[in-house]
Amino acid sequence: MILKEFSDFLKENEDKSSVSLLFVWLKIKIESPAKTNVDKIIQKEIYIAKNKAGNSFFIGKSPSGRKLMQSLYNFALSFEQQKMSRWIHNQKANNFKNCKNNDT
Repeated sequence: MILKEFSDFLKENEDKSSVSLLFVWLKIKIESPAKTNVDKIIQKEIYIAKNKAGNSFFIGKSPSGRKLMQSLYNFALSFEQQKMSRWIHNQKANNFKNCKNNDT
């Protein structure tokens, strides 16, 4: 259910990096009042930490929170790889005609 909601968010914003969208999505989910069970779980399991420079990063509050962070990050990476594969598949051979092969 969490991956489904994150996936829907990624699909709505396909033009941006999936990993940066993970940051945006988590920040929205954590800083907004919980409306759904997904919001409640994320708020219970993940914490936003800020350093003195004002940079933010996410920390799992428990082992299950760290596992959730790892799973979301891996999902974001796989979504990015899928976008690249789809892009390459949709290209025509002529698009790569001007690429030189340095092996010859």
